[in-house]
Amino acid sequence: MKTIAVMTDFSDRANNAAKYALGLAQHLHANVLLYNSFVVPSAEPLGLQVAWSLESFNELQADSEKELHLLADDLRRDLSALPEGSFKPVIYCKCDNGTLSANLNALLSDREILLLVIGSHRKRASGFMLSNHMREMIDGVQLPILIIPEQQQFTKIGKIAFATDLQGSDLNVLSSLSGFARPSYAQIMLTHICTGNVPAKISDQKIDNFLQEVGNKINYPNIFFRKVTEEHLKDGFKWLIENVASDILVMVHRNKSFWDQLLNHSNTQKMAERINLPLLVYPCPADSLPVF
Repeated sequence: MKTIAVMTDFSDRANNAAKYALGLAQHLHANVLLYNSFVVPSAEPLGLQVAWSLESFNELQADSEKELHLLADDLRRDLSALPEGSFKPVIYCKCDNGTLSANLNALLSDREILLLVIGSHRKRASGFMLSNHMREMIDGVQLPILIIPEQQQFTKIGKIAFATDLQGSDLNVLSSLSGFARPSYAQIMLTHICTGNVPAKISDQKIDNFLQEVGNKINYPNIFFRKVTEEHLKDGFKWLIENVASDILVMVHRNKSFWDQLLNHSNTQKMAERINLPLLVYPCPADSLPVF
């Protein structure tokens, strides 16, 4: 059965992301996999200078499994409060030795996994989505990644804002996203940020062509469009975050230069602190995108 994988390190932010993922799993009628990568110290620099016994490895694995099952039990208690007849996701646990980046390929060989969920941490100096760990995941994973802000609680998904640059591959993303939205018949608001370096006539023609393709190829009626005009891309996203009410923001990670345009500015931290809604990042290119 389709599954949502939650990456957890047992921190408060990760536990909160797991609770959000549980609500999303109910929305999508999917199961939940709680996943932890634990690192044996000998895998770290200078670790080979110390003899780590099999007992040490077993202890680390046992600790990881214990924490996973405690988290799973907590989520099951939430499910027990649901009304009779409600869909209740099955919760699985899995842990592996090694870094998360080293284990991701094996984890994602499970074709039932639809997306990854991970908690953000906006209090660190690196800011939202800027840690090497998270950037590495976004750069390397061929599945959508849902990043949950601290203390964000799941609510019924009523409106999804999809920031599109109108490329043809975004039609595939929109097709996948329509399945994500369909259980609650959520609005999908396509948003295109027009910057000062693109002539208005060219931009409008590109928008018209894209929307015609949407009408021809996407079988989901609850789609709307909004154009945002700003001098710079980062200003457009800032306006979008501050002025458009939505439950989830969707972006496509097309290449590293896109993130460089958005993130490599002196006001990155201020902008990051304003992001208070879940961010769903689709990969591009991707061999295939999930059908929700």
